[in-house]
Amino acid sequence: MLEFLKESFEQLSATALITRIVFAIFATLVYFMFFYYAKKRNLQLFTLIVITLIVALFGLSFFVDSSELKFYLNFELLVLCVLGFLLFMQDLNRNIFRLSLKSKNRDNPIVHVGTEDLSHSVSEIIKACLRLSKTDTGALIVITDHMSKEILESGVRVNADITAELLETLFFPKTPLHDGAVIVTANKVDSAGCYLPLTQAQNLPREFGTRHRAAIGVSSAFPDATAIVVSEETGIISAMHDGKVKRYLDTKQLKAILDCAMGLADESAEERIWGEDRK
Repeated sequence: MLEFLKESFEQLSATALITRIVFAIFATLVYFMFFYYAKKRNLQLFTLIVITLIVALFGLSFFVDSSELKFYLNFELLVLCVLGFLLFMQDLNRNIFRLSLKSKNRDNPIVHVGTEDLSHSVSEIIKACLRLSKTDTGALIVITDHMSKEILESGVRVNADITAELLETLFFPKTPLHDGAVIVTANKVDSAGCYLPLTQAQNLPREFGTRHRAAIGVSSAFPDATAIVVSEETGIISAMHDGKVKRYLDTKQLKAILDCAMGLADESAEERIWGEDRK
């Protein structure tokens, strides 16, 4: 077998050999990307089938003599690799976007707020959510280091310190801003009454209304964003991050999520909370 492989490589021209080596490197990158993102989507079996096809086609291309057959094999390999990139392109874009945000935030002194101030803000948000929950008052709070100018300007700029009283007032049913979202950035209530993109997902619980869909939508569009929702119908507190959902939150769970959102916890804590499942 080894002798057969050696002869196969020796019969290849330098150009053909270089082409196969480059393609092997490319296929290896696709392989690792497939399994990395497939694990997040629970698509390991599907990915294993695709990778098996890629390896089989790649190996077969060494042993066929027909140039026409080699062309079709290489074309099928290219199609499989391109489909892999397209399948996980959204996940790849999110990771690139997240890395760019981290790089930007390191150079932006406004996000470097004292731990004591951040902890106080977390306590105020928890206090407001618990009070709003008791009165079945709907609320949507988005904590993020980055938000598009269009979303911020769809509401009213506030630029105020985070207090439970302010949040309760903004979501009071008689106020003109209560239907929109409150955006928290750099430990400030940046804007209120903002309109957010709604998720188009169909497999959501029936009781999810516009606020929940908006929360999932914004957390999917902005991977660093965490959205907290208080249901107007049930008073249930939920959280959304990177398109994932946590429901029926108690005080301890809400604090853990807010600590991550405000940068008071490390990435391992975020992984423990959100895990790798989508819902």
